[in-house]
Formats: sequence, structure tokens, C-alpha cells
Amino acid sequence: MGHIRLGVLPTTLKWTKVVKKLELGEDAGAIAEAAFEAANSDLTRVGQDPALLQSLLLLAHLPIAARGPAFVEDAARFGLTLPNKPSLLEITAAISDAVDRHAGQLGGRTDLGEMAQMAAVESLIAIIRPRIPSLFGPSPEDVQREIGRLSSGQQFAVLAQEFFARLTQRMLQYYLSRELANHIGSGKRFENDGERTEFDSALNLHCREVSRIVREFAGGWYGKTVYQTADGVTPGAVQSFASYAFKKIGDELRKRQDAHG
Repeated sequence: MGHIRLGVLPTTLKWTKVVKKLELGEDAGAIAEAAFEAANSDLTRVGQDPALLQSLLLLAHLPIAARGPAFVEDAARFGLTLPNKPSLLEITAAISDAVDRHAGQLGGRTDLGEMAQMAAVESLIAIIRPRIPSLFGPSPEDVQREIGRLSSGQQFAVLAQEFFARLTQRMLQYYLSRELANHIGSGKRFENDGERTEFDSALNLHCREVSRIVREFAGGWYGKTVYQTADGVTPGAVQSFASYAFKKIGDELRKRQDAHG
């Protein structure tokens, strides 16, 4: 990860609650909610991380560029350097390079920004790859067409949910991974590595479920921002969107635990 690290949680009072829930064998949802609360001071900075905002900004601009015949030229206007008729992997590599350059210009990479960068690339691949032909390999035209279809509010909402689900899962695992290692063994929360793996899968599923809340407002935000505002998708608009998305994810985590409490 990057040289600027997120906060160290194990000494905080809220983190002791996470440890206690692990010791009591509580489910992944309860532990996810407690970890999110313990990390809240760091999570409030999501709207300030340059690489995170640039990753989301590129995901928002890319489908608009892909709709038109001048895909490569339009993508270059917001910082993507693409070859003529790019493949999906060339597009995702360009996203990573653009985020790296942007972060470097504004002080360097952070752990949070690196997680967002990976979430953006993985999300685009996860959404686009199943939609393009695989028997003889997708053509660049196939790739551009499917990315362009993400320019509708409904389809962008699918991409946004994927991005925030992956980013939330990565962030929680970032905090939990070292602590979880202390709870593997006879008489502990996880009897073996297999049970730990099952917990990781349950945590991932829980992050996906709570991130559905993002889909409920992402499409409307995208449609209004892209098609009904003079400036379109600006860094400021993306910053507000990211902060609101994490607020709603936190609210959803708490709501689910209150319902089960």
C-alpha cells in the first residue's frame, strides 16, 4: 500500500468493541458495523483523498466519452491516455496511470487512494467483461459499446454500487486483517484458516448488501449531474457524492444491526 497510512485503531475504545465482538463469535454484519464505527474518523476523509476522487471521477466520465465516435480524444480531455481502439485491459491500465499521476501531483498516494484505484479498475472489469463476447475475444468496438451503455443513470448506478461495495470491503479488511489473525486457533473465534476464509466471504457479501443503498440514489445523481447541470460531473460534485455514499453505507450498517439487535 501507499506510504501514507490510515489510522491505527487497536488502541481506541471503539476498537475494543470490535475485538469483543470477535471474541463472542458475533456474525460478520455485527463486526463490519463495529469496525466501520471504529474507523469513522478516517472514513470522514473519503471526500478529501485525491486518488479516491479521481478514480470515481474517471468512472463517471468514461461512459460519456465511450458513447461517441471520438472515444480516445474525448477520454484524453479528462486525463486518460488511450491507444487507438483500446482493449478493456488497456483502458483499466490507463485509469490506474491517470490516478497515479493525479495523486503524485497532489502529494502522493495513500492507502485509501490505492484501495479506491483498485476498486475502480476491478469494478469496471467485473461489469464489462461478462457483457462482451468471449469465444473469439472481444473487439475494441465491443468494449467501447458496453462502456458507453454505462452512461445511463440506471447502468451507472450498477457500476457505483460495485465500486463502493469493493471499496468498503477493502477498507474493513484493511483494519480487520491484523486483528483477525489473533483469533485463529483452538477455542478461538476461528478454529482454523478455513473458518477465517468463510468469515471473509460473509464480510464481502455483507458489504455488497449494504452497498445496494448506493444504487438507489446513484442513478438519479448521475442523470441530473451529467444531463441537467451546466458543468456536468465536476470534482466538487464527485466529492459530495462520495461523502454522501459513505454516510449512507454507514447508516445502512447501523440500521441492519439495530434490526438484529
